[in-house]
Amino acid sequence: MNSNIDSDEDFSDSEEYIVEKILDRRSYRGQVQYLVKWLHYSDEDNTWEMVADLSCLNLINSFESQCSLKRGQDLNTLYEKKAKRLKIDPCLVMDNPFNHGFTPEEIIKALKIDGNVSIMIKFTDLDQPQIVPSGIAYQEIPQMVLKFYEKLLNFEEYLNNYIN
Repeated sequence: MNSNIDSDEDFSDSEEYIVEKILDRRSYRGQVQYLVKWLHYSDEDNTWEMVADLSCLNLINSFESQCSLKRGQDLNTLYEKKAKRLKIDPCLVMDNPFNHGFTPEEIIKALKIDGNVSIMIKFTDLDQPQIVPSGIAYQEIPQMVLKFYEKLLNFEEYLNNYIN
Protein backbone atom coordinates (compact mmCIF):
# COMPACT_ATOMS: atom_id res chain seq x y z
CA MET A 1 0.00 0.00 0.00
CA ASN A 2 2.87 2.31 0.80
CA SER A 3 4.28 1.79 -2.71
CA ASN A 4 1.01 3.00 -4.28
CA ILE A 5 1.27 6.29 -2.44
CA ASP A 6 4.84 6.73 -3.65
CA SER A 7 3.90 6.04 -7.25
CA ASP A 8 1.01 8.56 -7.08
CA GLU A 9 3.43 11.19 -5.77
CA ASP A 10 5.90 10.35 -8.54
CA PHE A 11 3.14 10.79 -11.12
CA SER A 12 2.18 14.26 -9.89
CA ASP A 13 5.84 15.34 -9.68
CA SER A 14 6.50 14.22 -13.25
CA GLU A 15 3.61 16.21 -14.75
CA GLU A 16 4.84 17.95 -17.88
CA TYR A 17 4.14 21.66 -18.21
CA ILE A 18 3.84 23.20 -21.65
CA VAL A 19 5.50 26.51 -22.43
CA GLU A 20 3.07 28.95 -24.02
CA LYS A 21 5.46 31.85 -24.49
CA ILE A 22 8.90 33.16 -23.55
CA LEU A 23 8.47 36.62 -22.00
CA ASP A 24 11.94 37.76 -20.97
CA ARG A 25 15.59 36.76 -20.56
CA ARG A 26 18.11 37.32 -17.80
CA SER A 27 21.46 36.16 -16.56
CA TYR A 28 21.29 34.72 -13.07
CA ARG A 29 24.48 33.54 -11.37
CA GLY A 30 26.17 33.27 -14.74
CA GLN A 31 23.38 31.18 -16.27
CA VAL A 32 20.81 32.26 -18.85
CA GLN A 33 17.21 32.03 -17.67
CA TYR A 34 13.96 32.72 -19.47
CA LEU A 35 10.72 34.00 -17.98
CA VAL A 36 8.15 31.41 -19.03
CA LYS A 37 4.40 31.79 -19.45
CA TRP A 38 2.89 28.32 -18.95
CA LEU A 39 -0.02 27.09 -21.04
CA HIS A 40 -3.34 27.11 -19.10
CA TYR A 41 -1.79 29.03 -16.17
CA SER A 42 -2.21 32.66 -15.16
CA ASP A 43 0.53 35.29 -15.32
CA GLU A 44 1.05 34.92 -11.56
CA ASP A 45 2.40 31.42 -12.28
CA ASN A 46 5.12 32.63 -14.69
CA THR A 47 8.56 31.39 -13.63
CA TRP A 48 12.21 31.92 -14.44
CA GLU A 49 13.66 28.71 -15.89
CA MET A 50 17.17 27.63 -16.87
CA VAL A 51 17.72 26.97 -20.57
CA ALA A 52 18.69 23.37 -19.86
CA ASP A 53 15.31 22.77 -18.19
CA LEU A 54 13.30 23.89 -21.22
CA SER A 55 12.44 21.88 -24.30
CA CYS A 56 11.02 24.63 -26.49
CA LEU A 57 13.95 25.64 -28.70
CA ASN A 58 11.64 27.11 -31.36
CA LEU A 59 10.04 29.50 -28.82
CA ILE A 60 13.45 30.49 -27.45
CA ASN A 61 14.80 31.16 -30.97
CA SER A 62 11.71 33.18 -31.85
CA PHE A 63 12.08 35.25 -28.66
CA GLU A 64 15.79 35.86 -29.34
CA SER A 65 15.03 36.94 -32.92
CA GLN A 66 12.43 39.42 -31.72
CA CYS A 67 14.88 40.76 -29.12
CA SER A 68 17.58 41.17 -31.75
CA LEU A 69 15.23 43.06 -34.05
CA LYS A 70 14.02 45.29 -31.19
CA ARG A 71 17.61 45.88 -30.07
CA GLY A 72 18.47 46.95 -33.62
CA GLN A 73 15.55 49.36 -33.73
CA ASP A 74 16.44 50.75 -30.28
CA LEU A 75 20.08 51.20 -31.29
CA ASN A 76 19.02 52.93 -34.51
CA THR A 77 16.97 55.41 -32.49
CA LEU A 78 19.77 55.91 -29.94
CA TYR A 79 22.42 56.46 -32.62
CA GLU A 80 20.22 58.81 -34.64
CA LYS A 81 19.57 60.94 -31.52
CA LYS A 82 23.26 60.96 -30.66
CA ALA A 83 24.22 61.88 -34.23
CA LYS A 84 21.63 64.67 -34.30
CA ARG A 85 22.97 66.06 -31.01
CA LEU A 86 26.55 65.90 -32.34
CA LYS A 87 25.42 67.23 -35.74
CA ILE A 88 27.05 64.41 -37.67
CA ASP A 89 25.90 61.73 -40.11
CA PRO A 90 24.20 58.90 -38.15
CA CYS A 91 26.22 56.24 -39.97
CA LEU A 92 29.36 57.53 -38.21
CA VAL A 93 28.10 57.00 -34.65
CA MET A 94 28.13 53.26 -33.87
CA ASP A 95 31.38 51.97 -32.36
CA ASN A 96 31.33 48.44 -33.82
CA PRO A 97 28.08 46.84 -35.01
CA PHE A 98 29.72 43.40 -34.94
CA ASN A 99 29.95 43.70 -31.13
CA HIS A 100 26.17 44.16 -31.04
CA GLY A 101 25.42 41.01 -33.04
CA PHE A 102 24.37 42.65 -36.31
CA THR A 103 24.75 40.75 -39.58
CA PRO A 104 26.40 42.52 -42.51
CA GLU A 105 24.44 42.57 -45.78
CA GLU A 106 26.84 44.28 -48.15
CA ILE A 107 29.81 46.60 -48.35
CA ILE A 108 28.76 49.88 -49.90
CA LYS A 109 32.13 51.60 -50.29
CA ALA A 110 35.60 52.09 -48.84
CA LEU A 111 36.59 55.47 -47.45
CA LYS A 112 39.75 57.17 -46.27
CA ILE A 113 39.03 59.10 -43.06
CA ASP A 114 41.89 60.96 -41.38
CA GLY A 115 44.37 58.80 -43.26
CA ASN A 116 42.75 55.53 -42.15
CA VAL A 117 40.78 53.23 -44.43
CA SER A 118 37.24 52.53 -43.27
CA ILE A 119 34.47 50.54 -44.88
CA MET A 120 30.81 51.56 -45.09
CA ILE A 121 28.66 48.47 -44.51
CA LYS A 122 24.89 47.95 -44.68
CA PHE A 123 23.74 45.76 -41.78
CA THR A 124 20.54 43.77 -41.45
CA ASP A 125 18.09 45.43 -39.02
CA LEU A 126 19.88 48.80 -39.11
CA ASP A 127 18.42 51.63 -41.16
CA GLN A 128 21.69 53.46 -41.68
CA PRO A 129 24.92 51.98 -43.05
CA GLN A 130 27.78 51.92 -40.57
CA ILE A 131 31.38 52.95 -41.07
CA VAL A 132 33.74 50.36 -39.67
CA PRO A 133 37.55 50.58 -39.52
CA SER A 134 39.02 48.33 -42.19
CA GLY A 135 40.95 46.24 -39.63
CA ILE A 136 37.71 45.26 -37.90
CA ALA A 137 36.04 44.49 -41.23
CA TYR A 138 39.01 42.33 -42.31
CA GLN A 139 38.78 40.42 -39.04
CA GLU A 140 34.99 39.99 -38.96
CA ILE A 141 34.06 39.53 -42.63
CA PRO A 142 37.25 38.77 -44.59
CA GLN A 143 35.49 37.05 -47.50
CA MET A 144 33.05 39.92 -47.99
CA VAL A 145 35.90 42.46 -47.95
CA LEU A 146 37.90 40.39 -50.43
CA LYS A 147 34.94 40.09 -52.81
CA PHE A 148 34.30 43.82 -52.54
CA TYR A 149 37.89 44.68 -53.48
CA GLU A 150 37.94 42.10 -56.28
CA LYS A 151 34.79 43.65 -57.75
CA LEU A 152 36.31 47.11 -57.38
CA LEU A 153 39.55 46.06 -59.07
CA ASN A 154 37.70 44.47 -61.97
CA PHE A 155 35.70 47.67 -62.45
CA GLU A 156 38.87 49.77 -62.40
CA GLU A 157 40.42 47.43 -64.98
CA TYR A 158 37.29 47.77 -67.13
CA LEU A 159 37.48 51.57 -66.94
CA ASN A 160 41.17 51.60 -67.85
CA ASN A 161 40.85 49.19 -70.78
CA TYR A 162 37.60 50.25 -72.37
CA ILE A 163 37.06 53.90 -71.57
CA ASN A 164 40.54 55.28 -72.20
